[in-house]
Amino acid sequence: MSAHRTLVCILALAAGCSAVQAQERQPVTPRDCVTVRYFSVDNSGQRAIQINPQGTKVAYLVKSPNLERNRNDIALYVANIKPSPAAKPRLLLSDSSLAQMQWLADGEHILVIANDRGRRSVVKVNVENGAVEPMVRADSDIVEYSSNADGTSVVFATEASKAFSDGAYKPTSEQIASGYRISVLGSQSLRLAKRRIFFTRRIGDKFWAAPKATSIISPFTKKRIQDFPYFATLHLSLSPDGKTLLISYADASDHLPAAWQANQFVKGLHTGGFPGILPTVSLDLETGRTRLALASAWAADTPLWSRDGSQFAIFAESPVGSIWEQADKGEGRVDDDAAHLFSVDWPSGVVHQVALKMTDISKQPLGWGKRGDLIVHSSSNTITRYGERNGIWSAASSFDIPLSNYFRFGEVASDGIAVAGDYENAMTPPELFLFDSENKKVDVLARLNPQFDRLTLAPMREIKWTTETGYQVDGFLFVPPDYRPGIKYPLVIQTKPDQGQFVCDTGFNHYPSFAPQPMANAGMMYLVRTYPENSSESEEKEHYPKGYPGGIAEAAFQMDVWDSAVKQLAADNLIDKNEVGIIGFSRSGWYTEFILTHSPVQYRAATLADNAQYDLLEYWLIRSRFIASSWEAMYGGPPYGQPLENWIKYSVSFNLDKIHAAVLMEEMGYGVPFDNARKPPLNLVGKMDVFAGLTYLNKPVELYYYPNEEHQPDDPKARLASLQRNLDWYRFWLQGYERPNPEDADQYIRWREMRKTSEERAVQTATTPGSGSGPTD
Repeated sequence: MSAHRTLVCILALAAGCSAVQAQERQPVTPRDCVTVRYFSVDNSGQRAIQINPQGTKVAYLVKSPNLERNRNDIALYVANIKPSPAAKPRLLLSDSSLAQMQWLADGEHILVIANDRGRRSVVKVNVENGAVEPMVRADSDIVEYSSNADGTSVVFATEASKAFSDGAYKPTSEQIASGYRISVLGSQSLRLAKRRIFFTRRIGDKFWAAPKATSIISPFTKKRIQDFPYFATLHLSLSPDGKTLLISYADASDHLPAAWQANQFVKGLHTGGFPGILPTVSLDLETGRTRLALASAWAADTPLWSRDGSQFAIFAESPVGSIWEQADKGEGRVDDDAAHLFSVDWPSGVVHQVALKMTDISKQPLGWGKRGDLIVHSSSNTITRYGERNGIWSAASSFDIPLSNYFRFGEVASDGIAVAGDYENAMTPPELFLFDSENKKVDVLARLNPQFDRLTLAPMREIKWTTETGYQVDGFLFVPPDYRPGIKYPLVIQTKPDQGQFVCDTGFNHYPSFAPQPMANAGMMYLVRTYPENSSESEEKEHYPKGYPGGIAEAAFQMDVWDSAVKQLAADNLIDKNEVGIIGFSRSGWYTEFILTHSPVQYRAATLADNAQYDLLEYWLIRSRFIASSWEAMYGGPPYGQPLENWIKYSVSFNLDKIHAAVLMEEMGYGVPFDNARKPPLNLVGKMDVFAGLTYLNKPVELYYYPNEEHQPDDPKARLASLQRNLDWYRFWLQGYERPNPEDADQYIRWREMRKTSEERAVQTATTPGSGSGPTD
C-alpha cells in the first residue's frame, strides 16, 4: 500500500479517538495561539537557554504575550542542575525589555538587558537572591552588548539610524524654494540600519568609565566606520580578557578584491540585491587596530571565544581562497550548505575547519568544554564533542537525547554532560527539559503552556508527495478533530515551510496569516511543507522545471509542489479540489502570486502577506540599483526590449486578470502610519498595483495594514487580528460560514457582495464564447 493510501487508513482510525477528545476539550482559537509562551529568541546570537560555566545551573528567558497591554512580557528564570533538579525554577526578573542574558565566569551572576530608569541598560542579576545591580547605562537604549568573563569590561551598541533612512535627501531651504533634482535611482546602498558601538570598563568596585565610541578601518575600503551598517545584529563578541572585540557588519562591495568578487556566496548576495558582504573583523580595544578576523563573506552566528581566549569558534561561509571554498564549489554546496564550523587561533589568525553542516547553523557551537573541546548540536537528537590535535579537529564522543520527535531547531544548551533545552514539536507546546547523559535521565523542568491541556489539538499526519519533475516533498497535514472518512474537506495551503516547531500559528517565528490549528479545528484540512534534516537546496534546484528565463523556475517549481499536492489529496478523496485556499508570506507570497496567475488549479481564496512581488511598480519605486538588478536577474533583463516579454508573461503586474481567487492582502508598516492619503507609506505604495488592479478588475480583494508591525508581527493584538481575519476569510470563502458578531461589523456585507459579483462573472464567463481568461501554462 502506498504512503498516501496508508494515510487515508490512519485518518479513519484516528477519527474516533479525536472525536472523544473534542467532547471534553475546547477547540483551539486564534486567541489561544497568541497565548503560547515560547523561549525568548532574539537576533543577538545570545541563547535563550544557557548553562553556567560550572554546569550547576540553567537560566532561561520566556516570552509571554500580554493581550491586555498589547506587549510581550519577558521573564528570566533559573533552575538547579546539580546536585538535584527537583526544586522548581525560580523567577528572577520580569520586564518587557529583557534580552540577551550572559553568565559571568563565577556562575552566580547573569548579565541581561533590562529597563533601568526608562531605558534599556545592562544589569547584573544575582541568581541566589535575585538582587539586581545596574551595570552600564547609555544616552539611548542599549540594543546589544558583550562582556568579558568577569563582567568588568562591556561593549554595547545603540541605534544610530533606522533602516531606509540612510541616504535620505534633505534639501536646503534655498532648494525647497527653487526646486531640486530627483534622480531615478536612490542611494547605492540598501540603506541598512546602523548601530554605534561603545566600550566601557569598571573602575574600582562601583564606578564605570564614561562609554567611549569605537570605530574601525574597513579592510576593504580603508575608510573609517563609526556607524556600523548591520543585518539583524552586529554579533558583538568580547574576548574573556576584554581586550579584543569581534564585529560582524555590512561592508560595501565596491573595493572587493577579485577573489572575493568571484566567490559564489558574494555573487549570490549581489544577485539578490544585497550591495555588500557581512565580514567579521577584530578590533584591538587598546591599540585601535582593525583586522579581518576571518576571510568569510558571512557569519551565521556570534563568534564564541574559548575560555582562555586563545581561539574562537564561528559558523560561517568558507573563507575566500581557502581549500574549503574550493571543496564547496566542487561538491555543489551553496548558500547555507556551504557554511561550516571553523576555529580561529588567536592572535595568529590560523583557521581550522571543525565540522561540516550541523543541525542549526545559527546556533552553533553550543559551547567550549573545560578541556578546550567544542560541544555542538550535530544532528537532530545528537550532541557531539569535537577535540583538536595538531590542528586537526575530529569528533571525540557523542550521545543522543532520548526524546522522540525532537524539534531540531529548538534552543538547547549543553556542557557536554547535561543538556537543557526546548522540547516541542508540531503537536507539543514548548517545555524545558533536562537530560543527564551520565545517568541517562530526562526531567521536565518547566511546562510553559499548561493551558493546552484543556484544548483540542487537531491531529497532524506526516505525508509525502511527488512533483511532476520527480522531487519528493514532505509535509504535515492537519485534519479536523472530528474527521470522518468519505467527506471531502476544504484545504488551506501554507506555502512557507514549517521547521517542526509547535504550530498553533507558526511557532516562535510569528509569521502573519498562517493559522494551522484554528483552521483545522474549524473543519478544514491544512497542509504545510517540511524539510527533512538531510535535505539540501542543491538537490531541490536539480528538480526545477526547465525552459524558464532568469530565476522564474524557482516559482514554477513551487507551483509544481502545491499543484501536485492538491492533485494527490483530491485523488485520495480527502479534499474538495474546488475549495482550496493558499497563503503566501514574504518570498512565498511571490510564489503564491505566480501560482494564482499560472496554475491550472482553480484556487478559491488566497492571502498575500508582506511579500516580495518582483512586480513592475516596485522595480520603479524602490529606486535602488541593486534591487533593480535583482528584479532584472529574475526576468532575464529589464522591462524593455526583448526581456519585456518575460515580464509580461510572468510578472503579476501583467497577469492580474488571470487571478480567480478571492485575495486577502496584509501589509506591515514598519512603524509608519497611513494617516494621509496623499502621502502613503512606501511599503504600502509598492503593493498598490496588485490591490488597485484587482479592485479595478472588480475581483474580490481586501487590503489590511498593520502600521506598527515589522515583517514578522510581534505585538499580540496584531497577531490575533491577522489570525482571526484569515480564519474568517477562509471559512467564508471555503465553507460559506460567517462568524457571529465579528469585530468588523461590515466585513461580511462586503464579502457577500464580492462573492455575488464573482459568481455572476463566473456564470457570464461560462456562457460567453471566447470570454474566458483561464490560467496559463
